[in-house]
Amino acid sequence: MTPDSWWRRRAGCAHKLMAGSFAHGMGRLNRAEPRMAAALQDILARPGSLVRAVAAYLMGIEMGVTEEAARAIGCGIEYLHTASLVFDDLPAMDDARMRRGAACVHVVHGEAVAMLAGLALINRAYAMIWQGIRHANPQRRVAAGEWVDGRLGIGGVIGGQAYDLRGWRGEQSAAEVSEVAARKTGDLLRLCLVLPAIVGRGTAREIQMLDRLALLRGLVYQAADDLKDVISAEKDSGKTGGRDEALGRPNLVVAEGLSAALRRFRRLSDVGDRVQATLPGPPERWLMLEMLKVPMPLSQAEADSSMLSAAI
Repeated sequence: MTPDSWWRRRAGCAHKLMAGSFAHGMGRLNRAEPRMAAALQDILARPGSLVRAVAAYLMGIEMGVTEEAARAIGCGIEYLHTASLVFDDLPAMDDARMRRGAACVHVVHGEAVAMLAGLALINRAYAMIWQGIRHANPQRRVAAGEWVDGRLGIGGVIGGQAYDLRGWRGEQSAAEVSEVAARKTGDLLRLCLVLPAIVGRGTAREIQMLDRLALLRGLVYQAADDLKDVISAEKDSGKTGGRDEALGRPNLVVAEGLSAALRRFRRLSDVGDRVQATLPGPPERWLMLEMLKVPMPLSQAEADSSMLSAAI
């Protein structure tokens, strides 16, 4: 078996494992209120790529975390991400109609049920993350708890969403857009990579470098999302497009134009690649990080054409 085929097999097994955890991690729903149970069943039937769960799980294994704890952390983080999408799609926020190729939860089950289902995911997520960190040594356990609070609280994902809703019609700078992205998107990826390292045997240098890499990948991810919001049809992205401009949300293309947004995407991707290449140990140790790389949302020909048109 070649190293590449070994890795594909390992990543495939991890994905299958986390898919099972995602589908069944809420426990039996037969005693839940029927409408909320139906909403949760719909959510759990569409897990998305599970990239955060798989990356966190494999990082935990690499850092010496027990398999059970790594799985709990990965699934908990994925539940948090999924809950954020449920809330993000609500009429009070992005007023989206499609997510992951299907009607949004609030469209099918109503806003109140969607919110309760999102809260159920968040509640379960915290319980699972606690399962993952409770057996760490006391110093690392405290650090892990502080890291979770910092990444998810008013200075992290929740704060980023609040800034996202502030009302950005008119002028917006690329720096302001990037600051929102760092909180709204980057902090969840920072949780994926850094939390398992804190709970396990990650060194101070590894934690610092993983933190920087996760932030860069988060900024790239949001840049790609901004580009897709402008240029992609719903059938291609699986979710409602054009919402940023319609609702006055921060968007790099709106802030600095298409060609500049494409250059920023490439620059952030390149810097992230360089940071990843300098992580300690052999590259094979960090193969789980490859899945966090974001492909260009345009073809090379489309990107080159867009940049040439802007230059003319």
